[in-house]
Amino acid sequence: MMKYFILFISTLWVNITFAQETTGNRFIVNDKVEALIAQRADCVAHDKQTLKYYHIQLYNGQNIGRARGVRAKFNNLFPNVYSIVEWETPEYKVWVGEYENKLSADQALLRIKKEFPNAFIVNPKK
Repeated sequence: MMKYFILFISTLWVNITFAQETTGNRFIVNDKVEALIAQRADCVAHDKQTLKYYHIQLYNGQNIGRARGVRAKFNNLFPNVYSIVEWETPEYKVWVGEYENKLSADQALLRIKKEFPNAFIVNPKK
């Protein structure tokens, strides 16, 4: 009878031991995987820092007076939309709007193109 009791206890102990090991999710992560995860996190953080808003460009050229004139005309037609004259070597650029995604920039471009047919979307990165 003692044999059966010991056999029963040892079988029960083995089942409990293996059941605990197989029920939990375990991930083995070595140094290379951790380095790749860190590298990916750095890339994502860098993209968030360098990604600016989408803008619509109305003018580019070397004449600051013309750039300011285009911006003034835009401000009269669309007074609630952000606009700026930006210098990017070797030209001045008139950028309007700050759109977080391409879809909203496309929608605004359709309205703006009625007055400025040469307008197009830019995504400057600095």
